[in-house]
Amino acid sequence: MNNDQLIQLLELLKTDVINSMQANGRDATGQTAKQLTIVEGDNSAQLQLPGYMQLLETGRGPTSPDAVAGNPPMIQRIQQWCQAKGIPDKAAWAIKKSIDKKGFKGIPGLLTEPLGNDNINLRLNSVMDSIADGIIEELTGLIE
Repeated sequence: MNNDQLIQLLELLKTDVINSMQANGRDATGQTAKQLTIVEGDNSAQLQLPGYMQLLETGRGPTSPDAVAGNPPMIQRIQQWCQAKGIPDKAAWAIKKSIDKKGFKGIPGLLTEPLGNDNINLRLNSVMDSIADGIIEELTGLIE
């Protein structure tokens, strides 16, 4: 598999992750989807996700007393989410305080389904079919 084919596979998986987020109501502002990137190396490529995405699936516990502020701070992310959802800005502080006190529940399968073996194999099959078609086309050209 060459880099172009690997990137094709990663693009399919990236789309699956975005679709999963949208289907589960976890893409209000579109900012998280924009942070899904495919990074190419000389003979490699990888799909990179923001670190906090795991929390969308697993949830998060209450904020610890000695917590380090995020970048951007959680209140800014909540304010953006509120704006995207049409929720008044003043509600952002109440939401933040609730998360600080109780945490929030994740959505099981949000990432593990699109990035699980079954889906990767499904997507890999379509890429491998494309590779096989290319080989057949090259061989046919040699025979003629």
